[in-house]
Amino acid sequence: MIPLSVPWLKGREWEYVKECLDTNWVSYLGPFVDRFEKSLAEASGADYAVAVASGTAALHIALMMSGVGPGDEVVMPALTFVAPANAVRYCGAWPVFTDVRMRDWQWDVEQVAGFLDTGCEMKKSGLINRATGRRIAALLPVHLMGGMCDVDAVAALANRYDLPVVEDAAECLGARWKDRGIGSPTAARRRIVTTSFNGNKIITTGGGGAILTSSREVHDRARHLTTTAKTGTLEFVHDEVGYNYRLTNVAAAIGCAQLEALDEYVGVKRALADFYRERLRDTGLVLHPEPEHCRSIFWLFSALAATGSRPLIERLNQRGVMARPFWAPMHQLPMFREAMVCGSEAADRIYECGFSIPSSVGLTPADRSRVAEEVRAAAGGMAFE
Repeated sequence: MIPLSVPWLKGREWEYVKECLDTNWVSYLGPFVDRFEKSLAEASGADYAVAVASGTAALHIALMMSGVGPGDEVVMPALTFVAPANAVRYCGAWPVFTDVRMRDWQWDVEQVAGFLDTGCEMKKSGLINRATGRRIAALLPVHLMGGMCDVDAVAALANRYDLPVVEDAAECLGARWKDRGIGSPTAARRRIVTTSFNGNKIITTGGGGAILTSSREVHDRARHLTTTAKTGTLEFVHDEVGYNYRLTNVAAAIGCAQLEALDEYVGVKRALADFYRERLRDTGLVLHPEPEHCRSIFWLFSALAATGSRPLIERLNQRGVMARPFWAPMHQLPMFREAMVCGSEAADRIYECGFSIPSSVGLTPADRSRVAEEVRAAAGGMAFE
């Protein structure tokens, strides 16, 4: 079986982890944590990074710091992995689901603007959803499949309504928007970016995530909250409810080695996307688009099958090529059926028709050729000569 996306650990990971073990720095304090945060901030274009235990933990803290609380609403795309919607509920708030665009699979910011303009009204307590009576507390764009949505349009919309932005960039570390990294500042007055280092991401720490920001105040508060809100180095005094969310030094050591190869890995991902597009261009599939103004990392190369993807996915897996559908849209999941849905036509269609194919950085030339051949055969295209 050719797996979908697995880590590529061929750098200095062993060396750095051994240093952790030799020096007994294995917990959430240690030199590799500091080094990883500094390197990550530089690589992403942010001024500061706070390394945490998971991308979901990063989202939770970012939403809390943005003022999202019980009874509020957060506007986000319907098509996403479940983590950001879960994080909204951790805060006692509710997601409002909006659509993505068929042309690039990214958040439909124009539709979001239409909802805020006509479906909400400004009151003393803030921007209120006319249908639910709840306060809109934040915008939560999710950058999908290695690309990025229009962060400038999001920033303009957020500023128009004085809303904070919490971006989920779990799938696109290394991507660039108008030649800016995922953590680079935008015009948004209040913005926090999160990312993930799960095992299937472009770089991994075995798990883990990070909060990226250009605000020293946000950085300091995020570090405080994720370190159990401890106020001193000696006494066990805590000044508020905190969270044991920090990344360990061992995980950060792996991350440091992985970050050293990030640019190389982005190049490999983009070259693989070019290969798949060339080999699959006449199959009738809609192949992974690259959003305008975005340099995508093509995290998981994906495509749409016009008649639905499930038979194709089943055949590929039977043939030893791992293929997976996109995530079920959030409004189709039982725990979110009470949430408001402002649009989901494209999200539903992409879920029905979409599938991802092996995209590991370490994919061999023989394996990628085999993947392309099997996809062509499953899609009904001509076999390679």
